[in-house]
Amino acid sequence: MILNRLKDIWFLFGRLFPFPTKPGLRRVGCPGRSSPVLVTCNFELTVRKVIRTLEHDQIDAWLLVAPTKGINVWCAASGGHFTADTVISVLKTSGIENLVDHRKLILPQLSAAGVNIWALKDRSGWKPRFGPADIKDIPAYLHRGKQLTERKHRRVGFPLKDRLIMGTNLAFNALLFLILPLLLMSIWVSGLWWKSILSVLLLSVLTSALVFRLPGKPGVQKGLSLGIILASVFAVVALASRTMGSLETLGWSAGIILLATYLGFDLPGWSPLWRADVNELLRGVKNTQIRIVPEKCIGCVLCDLVCPANVFGKNPMTRKYEVLNLDACQACGACIENCPTEAIENNFRTGVCSCPTCAVIKGVKSLTSAQHEEQEKELAATNSCCGSTDCEDNEVDRVE
Repeated sequence: MILNRLKDIWFLFGRLFPFPTKPGLRRVGCPGRSSPVLVTCNFELTVRKVIRTLEHDQIDAWLLVAPTKGINVWCAASGGHFTADTVISVLKTSGIENLVDHRKLILPQLSAAGVNIWALKDRSGWKPRFGPADIKDIPAYLHRGKQLTERKHRRVGFPLKDRLIMGTNLAFNALLFLILPLLLMSIWVSGLWWKSILSVLLLSVLTSALVFRLPGKPGVQKGLSLGIILASVFAVVALASRTMGSLETLGWSAGIILLATYLGFDLPGWSPLWRADVNELLRGVKNTQIRIVPEKCIGCVLCDLVCPANVFGKNPMTRKYEVLNLDACQACGACIENCPTEAIENNFRTGVCSCPTCAVIKGVKSLTSAQHEEQEKELAATNSCCGSTDCEDNEVDRVE
């Protein structure tokens, strides 16, 4: 119990980092041979929430936990860690085929960015379907039987509770980068470090909570708006109360604006609604482009079913799908991954996630790769041919 409480505290602040749990099969309740089979990632918080939701509604089910390196469903799918291969691997190693009489598989909808449902069906022999986007809607989906889940259950949201949680993570992430400079600056400015920490926490929560009410586009514009508003209030109060001088008030006001602008820029990476594209966040101009080629579209509805942002809609005249809401597109690639006729043209790459978690993982991999390449170059230089027979023999042996 204590360990779970500590984990809950960690998940409140530290979702930047992967937190894996053991992949494999979980029994929820008393599942039988006709019970539903669900798949999720091996991010521990997600697994716990799925199990808790099923137990709350007294649903007996089999839960397959795929090996996604401890990353949540959407980030793992977009980052290439939650794919048809990982689902097939847990299907084969869990022995689930011997425990049920059916071959129906329910995947989280947000895994569509990495899981090609056609390839999974052909390679596994199972009949996969995408369930709802949010864990809380799983019971409603299961109770509807074979019917498609409601449209609203396929769209991601960003309610206040989630925004507040992401605000704490936004603050934690920012402090990882700012704490050392703040400590060094506190040598000259007494108390700067703890005052700045409180400012970052407050600004992060306010940025997340008020993001829909702030003027401007998501990114720098919204952060700057909040910064100017708060800095103005701070300056008026400070000067009216005469608690600090004009220069000190000006310095803190400028700091509030800079911090709020930075946090506004970083917030979309923690949200499910906006693409963490640098050009879009800096300039406020939509950089994403996507369209459906009418000649290739067969009206199969899958692009609309897997889209978490309500980008597509059906043309009643042609009975084919079109892009109706480009501004909502997050470039997750779910539609591209699952379009059976490759009818979707775009200017972004699938399988690349831009969230902070994947950015850290990508950075570590790049650093590791760079070090490996450097070692290879040094080894090649050491073993370079010097004209002797021995050197040539050694080089051949090394290549072989």
